[in-house]
Amino acid sequence: MTTYLWSMAAGSVVILGLYGLRCALAVREPRLKRAPWLTALLSLIFGAAFGLVLARMSYALLMQELDFEYDGIEALYQLLELSVTRMSFFGGAAGVLLGVLLANRLTRKGAITAGLDAFAPFGALLVALFRMGELAYGSYGLGTSLAEDSPFAFFPFAVQVKVDGGYSYWGWAICVLSAAFALVWAAVALLRFRRGRTGLCFTLTLFYLALPQVLCESLRNRPMLWLFVRPEQVLCAVIMFAVLLVWLLKSGRGMKPLRRWAPMAGLLVCVGLVVATEFAIDGKLFDLPHTVCYAFMIAVLAVMGVCGAVAAKRWSSEA
Repeated sequence: MTTYLWSMAAGSVVILGLYGLRCALAVREPRLKRAPWLTALLSLIFGAAFGLVLARMSYALLMQELDFEYDGIEALYQLLELSVTRMSFFGGAAGVLLGVLLANRLTRKGAITAGLDAFAPFGALLVALFRMGELAYGSYGLGTSLAEDSPFAFFPFAVQVKVDGGYSYWGWAICVLSAAFALVWAAVALLRFRRGRTGLCFTLTLFYLALPQVLCESLRNRPMLWLFVRPEQVLCAVIMFAVLLVWLLKSGRGMKPLRRWAPMAGLLVCVGLVVATEFAIDGKLFDLPHTVCYAFMIAVLAVMGVCGAVAAKRWSSEA
């Protein structure tokens, strides 16, 4: 636990330091040069504080941990039981974003959105860092076990987990897959979206970090669950829906309604298909091999990505 905390803290300091450096070297957006290092420092402090609190509180609420009827006010003490396995990643990410937003609000009131754009690739790096950190918690960030003779039984595809009695097995390294998606997007956001409409890089990052996580949450062996519903998959869908709605509301005026809202219709149909696929994976609908189900889910997610790209391009081109 101590090694994990120090590693995450050191990585966060480096990443937020790079955020400060990018703001200090800003060329297209001179307003970002206003107090860049103070903004980075406040983002680190506020992000850590809000991230920790919201990660723990959101997990407790989503999993209905707090039983006031039975425990009374003492139920609140359960919130002090801090563990990575009892925190919501999405709650923590929301807390970090809130901290960065507040830091930018205090140091550069006229360039808050530009500050979020500058933070986007480093936010993706933070996602990769904390996803990789899940390796320190055994099977928490892993998927199902592999066959003993599987050709993928090696890192980074899988991680060996030791259990009581000297027994060990290889589990799919889903947290590494999540981190890989985040790293790819961090590179794209840093190199591809240096120019464009203010807010484009930030909103694209939200959308395209949430998109592959739908698959990763489905593959996780120990996800958060409401009966058979995975709430963090639902949160991914909500994020994508909200971002797409913003893009469509601010673009396409004068278009025929069918054409204007086609990306949203496509997204909603795809969400329904993903839900149906999850039922198939659980054996509640059809009788298909898991390989076929996941291949279909990947195809559906690709279509969702195209819907997002169409809406984002329209919004950016109408600036």
